[in-house]
Amino acid sequence: MNKISMISLLLISVFILLSQPALSQQVRNFPVDSKLGDLTSASFPVFKINGQQFQMGPGGQIRGTDNMIILPSTANYKGLIRYQLDIAGNLQRIWFLTPDEVKAAEREGQRIPSLLKRLFSF
Repeated sequence: MNKISMISLLLISVFILLSQPALSQQVRNFPVDSKLGDLTSASFPVFKINGQQFQMGPGGQIRGTDNMIILPSTANYKGLIRYQLDIAGNLQRIWFLTPDEVKAAEREGQRIPSLLKRLFSF
């Protein structure tokens, strides 16, 4: 192998190693007033969270596990979420949780609905 190939290979290796932290998933920091909930059904703009119906307020956002905004027409409307209400009591933001975020909520002492209860809630 010639000297230029070795240097190129070394530089590529260094760049790959340095980029690893950037490629790892970032931790989402939820607002203090956000609540943990179980989203069981939705017919936009009405969402059923923990058995209670909420309406999405103007400018409300739904974010997936990758923290990207989800359009209401394409959202998967079931799962554990964090949600935030505005001052009128309407939904302002919804975040679908990753398994790591669910474990973190359990460590914080928040009550997580059991898997059977989540699967068979109507």
